[in-house]
This record gives sequence, structure tokens and C-alpha cells, in this order.
Amino acid sequence: MNTPFAPNTLYYGDCLDVMAGFPDSYIDLICLDPPFNSNEKYNKVFKDSGLRIDPQIKAFDDVWLWDGASAERVARVKNAVANPASKVIAGFEGFIPRSKMLSYTSYMAERLFIMHRILKETGSIYLHCDPYASHYLKLVMDAIFGEKNFRNEIVWCYHAGGATKKHFPKKHDILLLYGKNANVSYHDAPRGIPYRDFYAYDQKGNIQIDKGYHPDGKMVPDWWEISAISSVASERLGYPTQKPLALYERIIKASSNSGDLVLEPFAGCGTTIEAAKKNRRDVIGIDILPFALRLINRYRLAPNGIDPLPIIGVPVDMDTARQLAKTVPFKFQDWAISLIDGLASNPQKVGDDGIDGFGMFLNTPDNMERKAIIVQVTGAAGSQKAKFDRLHANILNENAAMGILITLDAQNAQGNWKHTLDPIRMGETTYVPIQCFSVEEYYRNNEQWDRILTLPSLANPWTGKHMQQKILFEA
Repeated sequence: MNTPFAPNTLYYGDCLDVMAGFPDSYIDLICLDPPFNSNEKYNKVFKDSGLRIDPQIKAFDDVWLWDGASAERVARVKNAVANPASKVIAGFEGFIPRSKMLSYTSYMAERLFIMHRILKETGSIYLHCDPYASHYLKLVMDAIFGEKNFRNEIVWCYHAGGATKKHFPKKHDILLLYGKNANVSYHDAPRGIPYRDFYAYDQKGNIQIDKGYHPDGKMVPDWWEISAISSVASERLGYPTQKPLALYERIIKASSNSGDLVLEPFAGCGTTIEAAKKNRRDVIGIDILPFALRLINRYRLAPNGIDPLPIIGVPVDMDTARQLAKTVPFKFQDWAISLIDGLASNPQKVGDDGIDGFGMFLNTPDNMERKAIIVQVTGAAGSQKAKFDRLHANILNENAAMGILITLDAQNAQGNWKHTLDPIRMGETTYVPIQCFSVEEYYRNNEQWDRILTLPSLANPWTGKHMQQKILFEA
């Protein structure tokens, strides 16, 4: 993939493909917070939908299921003898064969190898993970970055709800810190810890510092007590894996300088992006979800008076939409679904029976118990009557309430397309059970999807709550 390299830019795509086009030894600091737990919140919304599509729903349980693609990736990493982690993955294959962890570590090994190449000689990398994966990932990073370049295992401690009678409550994450070499940029974190307990006083109450105590207080150790984001925090977007801004501001201040370039290969809701821009760093963010990149500009940067970052890889007009549909159909599919607030892509791309996405009514219709929406996308030119008929059949087969057909070109003949579905009634309003949405109409209507579709209130795909609330992903 020939991706243009540009600081202060967001990229839509897999970071493996995007970073492949980046120059060597150019990034000052890499902060990555990859998905390391199953996104159960995404799954819960659809479990009670009434849909009869178990394979698709199960795909939400964990992105890193062991499957054919995982086996191919493990073989690829083992054969990539230039990657120092190839032997580690080969060892894992003998120890944890055909497992989710093997799938996950091979996925990370490919990407960390590229990150090592693009990191400056004086650069640092922080990998955010959980205790389940940290020891596996440390072996991978030891191989790629060198055991001698390991700097810290930082323990982020937080207080949050939840208790158990089977083990100690799990209230920490792990951040693995490595340098490219011994000459990394590092600044001591502000000594903000209460110091009263560390000072010695004379009889007059004067502080005595002759025992080696720093007059400004105690150094920040490798365990950090930074509060998790509360339900009422002003920064809360409710993103399932959102981390506190203070955590990443500490990282950025400690391991970079003003004007340095910071990379977040898994941008998510943009915590690293906001922290970097607020502290006068240049930044690059990558995410495989186009919705996440729009969220960063709208809810992370704009409220701070920061100009939106250009997004590379996302269509900006019909010509670029056609190009994406032709060259990378699955990316076009995900992008087109993301244009409609409240819809989510099906992560199962092959063998999905034409079900490319999902949605859910917030409320139950008056005349039926069904609430689910299924989505079908096509980037092909011409009439899509056959796709319409397939969507009609899927709605019946899967016990859904509504279907949305997303096409590239406007379907002027759709008024003649017939279906046997009941209209959806909510109060005084009746909704058409199969609706068509085209990218052509989207651009014609100033990128306002609700000028094309007439839908009832939709539930947030991650939470089941109202999609239009300020908290986009509230738990």
C-alpha cells in the first residue's frame, strides 16, 4: 500500500498497511493502546435483538478469535526471518497452539516490527496492555526492541466499581516502555506526590533535606495512581476502552519534546491525539474505523480550539468513493455504513450471507416485537434490484424489523421494487421497512444522511442507549 506520509494527519486503515509507507527512523514517540480484551459491550446490544444470526453475533465476542486468517498470519510471521519475533511466535505456537493469545501476539508482532523501523534512534514506545497479555507481549518486544532497551513496566492503578469473591479485584493495567536505544528522550515527571511523609523536620518545624530528599518531593515511581474516567467526567465520551487524558499527558511530557512527532497506531477515541496536540506535539493517528476518526476531530480537537486533522483513506467525493469501492471493497463497506449514525459494521466479512452491518431501534414498535436492522452494502454500478431482493429475504430469514440497502449510485427505480414486509409503526409515525441509501445522494445532500433515510430513534451500537446523546458510548 503506497500511503502518503504526512504529520498532523489521521489515517483510515489497518496500521500494518498504513505504517508500511512511513519513512525509517522518523517518529519520536509511539503510544499504542491496541484492543486487548473482547468488546463485550458491543455484543450485548445485539444479544436481545431477536436476530437469528449467531455466527455474526459471536464474531463480536472477540476480534482475535483463532481462525484461518490467524493460522496464515502465524505462518507468515514464522517465515519472516528478518523479524526478530519470528522465533518467539514459533515458540508460542508450541506452547499455546491455535489460541486467541497466539492470534493476538502474531498480530502485534507484525505491527511492532514496523514500529521499530519507523521509530527514531532516540525514540520511545509505550505499549498499553492488560495483565493477561503483558508477559506474552514483553517477550515479543524484548525480541524486536532488545531486552537491553526495556525501560519500565509501568503499572497504572485505578479505582473502579466491581468486586469478586474469587480473587483480588483487578484494578490495574500495564504499560511496557522501551527505547530504540540507550539515548532516549526522557523528562522526570512532575513531583506531584504529597511529600509531608518524606520530609524530616527539626524542632522548629523546618524541613531538613540532608538525608537525600529532593526539595521538590518524591519522584514518580513506576506505578501510577491516576483515576479512571468517572461517569460524570467532562472528558468522558464513553468509548469502551477510553483512557484518562492525564495518563497520556504524563507519557507525552516524559518521553517527548515540544514539536516532536507522536504516533498512535490504534487511535480509538483519540486520547493520545488530544494529549499530544494540547502539549504542542505533532501527531499521527491511525484507526480501522472511520467513525473513530471523525469522533477525534469533532469531540477531541474542536472543543480545544484545535483545527481538524485531515483524514487520509476516507472518500471525499464520488470519484474517491468509486475508487475505494473498486480497490478495497471491505473498507468501502465499513466507511459507507459509518456514514449513518447508529449502524455498525459486521466484522465477519466472508460468509456473512450478505449481512454487512447492524442497527437497533431504541424503542419497540407498536405493531411488532422486532427491533433489529440489518444492512447490506454494494459498491457495484447499475441497478441493485437483486441486492434488494436478497436483503428482503434476509430480513425475513433473520427475524429483523428493517433493512437498509446502501449503494454507490442512486437507485431511481426503487419505487418499483416490491416487498411483503409490514410497515413499522411507532406512535403516529409509520416507517418504510426497507430503505435505500446511496453515496451519490449523501454527497448531493451535503453529507446529511437523515435527509435520505427516515428512521426511528436508534440505539447506540455499543451501549443500547440513545445514539444522539453527547456521551457517544456511555456504559
